[in-house]
Amino acid sequence: MNKKWITRVSLSIVAALGISCTLGEFADAKANQPQYEQKTPSESFTKNDPELYQGALDLGLTDNDIFKIDSLFDKEDKATVHNPFLVALGIITGMAAVVGSGYGAGRYIAKQLHKRKQLSKKYYKQHRWKFRAALVPVIGIAATFGFDDYYMDI
Repeated sequence: MNKKWITRVSLSIVAALGISCTLGEFADAKANQPQYEQKTPSESFTKNDPELYQGALDLGLTDNDIFKIDSLFDKEDKATVHNPFLVALGIITGMAAVVGSGYGAGRYIAKQLHKRKQLSKKYYKQHRWKFRAALVPVIGIAATFGFDDYYMDI
């Protein structure tokens, strides 16, 4: 394995660790929330709407069932982040991994085109702005940079 692949693999591992730490924080915060809040009958949304309340009674629901359903709908997830540094680190490393893999994909595409004699470096250098304009919407900015760097010998 060459140095580039070692760098990409290690960056991907760091990104995965950062994302898993972030998800772990959210899971811990969600686990500490109560299942549902029991509302009093006067706070029930269904009880305040006569047509909806009558429809629920026609379905055979009791007042207790209606209040339980209302409280489940009113439940709010209040997941909090305990360590914003880990969240930021996960986002940054994830973005770096995506950009790095896109760059590598662009270089790989260029290498294959050159190896299979589909596009010469001389022709690319003469028409590079046309290629750049055409490649950005197709393969993205990062991959276009990798493609361009290969053909420009950078």
